[in-house]
Amino acid sequence: MYQTRTNLILASASPRRRELLSRMGLKFSVMPSDLEEETELTCSEREPVIHVQNCARDKVERVAKLVSEQKEFWFLGMDTIVVIDELILGKPRDKDQAREFLNRLCGRWHRVLTGYHLFHRPGGERVSNSVESKVLLKKLRPAEIEAYISTSEPYDKAGAYAAQGIGAGLIQEIQGSYTNVVGLPLAELLEELLRLGVIEPKTGE
Repeated sequence: MYQTRTNLILASASPRRRELLSRMGLKFSVMPSDLEEETELTCSEREPVIHVQNCARDKVERVAKLVSEQKEFWFLGMDTIVVIDELILGKPRDKDQAREFLNRLCGRWHRVLTGYHLFHRPGGERVSNSVESKVLLKKLRPAEIEAYISTSEPYDKAGAYAAQGIGAGLIQEIQGSYTNVVGLPLAELLEELLRLGVIEPKTGE
């Protein structure tokens, strides 16, 4: 449906983000950032919107340093967090923290924020933004939580669940963008890329 008009580098290892962008017809390179993400923070330590946008920017900065400055590139970085009880939840570090996250989230509404950062070189233009969705997980029995953790799906997901995977069975309701919960606010990001001239609609051959 779309095509890229310039070199685009995705600074993310997420197969879900890669799949969503590819499904739209975009061509891009993937260079995962080695940024170490924090698993849990209080909102008094970091304001969630600022935190998620800064993490996305930091991922871009790390990758941009590795790429030749002789060619034109747009860099795209993203970060997703879950917020509940004035806590910012990232990816759980182990089984115990995954259990803690799921027990805290089940039966309750929480916020899912994805921040993205776009950086153009050599022009220097930057765009930072974030999108918020709200998610209600159903009330889970302890055995359901243990069974889900045993699939290993929670370990590389913010909040310890995957909306596009087995974790879809845990979700009762979503308000806002579903793809944002997956980790990439597709409609909003495509609009930004169109506005910046990074992509364009793909017409007939």
